[in-house]
Amino acid sequence: MIYICYVTKDKYAQIFETYLLPTLKKWNLAYDIEYIEDRGSWIDNVCYRPTFIKKMLLKHQQAVVSLDGDATIEQYPELLDKLGDYDIAYHELDWNKFWQNQTVRNPKKELLAGTLYFNYNEKVLEFVDIWIERQNLLKGREQRNMQNLLEEGWKDKLKIYYLPVEYVAMIRRDDRVPDFVKNPIIIHYLASQTFHDWGK
Repeated sequence: MIYICYVTKDKYAQIFETYLLPTLKKWNLAYDIEYIEDRGSWIDNVCYRPTFIKKMLLKHQQAVVSLDGDATIEQYPELLDKLGDYDIAYHELDWNKFWQNQTVRNPKKELLAGTLYFNYNEKVLEFVDIWIERQNLLKGREQRNMQNLLEEGWKDKLKIYYLPVEYVAMIRRDDRVPDFVKNPIIIHYLASQTFHDWGK
């Protein structure tokens, strides 16, 4: 599989070269990076994600793992090597558990786009095409649009693997990964949030 990432040709490129790139090289992982022009705002830049994923799937004709540029790969991600029977893989964050370490009866869960796996097949390409259409129509956060599509019936059409939190661990406000994440594999530092412009 190919690890993929896109960043704008400014401070985000520096973030990628500081965080993700050295760890891709450390673990000798095949990767393809695209440096794009700034599309006007942070939200417009993240909206490019489904189009970029489709481009990489067609270019390489194999599975891709999409990562944010401010991620680091702390250990070899061997689980991702074993997903060949699945169409897509992602993590649904339990907000109460992750941010407050609380368990509630009906937890708020949110699909996270920082670590995404997409296999290369017709079903996945069809799903990504519809995701692109939804993104172009509604704009907004690409991960929310992806989650909505899945909940509208695509969960029944795709074979999904739910990644453990260790593959999308995030640094909290105290600059630490939560203690209950015992063995983080991929850490997201959310460094881009220091710089982004939420302009519409």
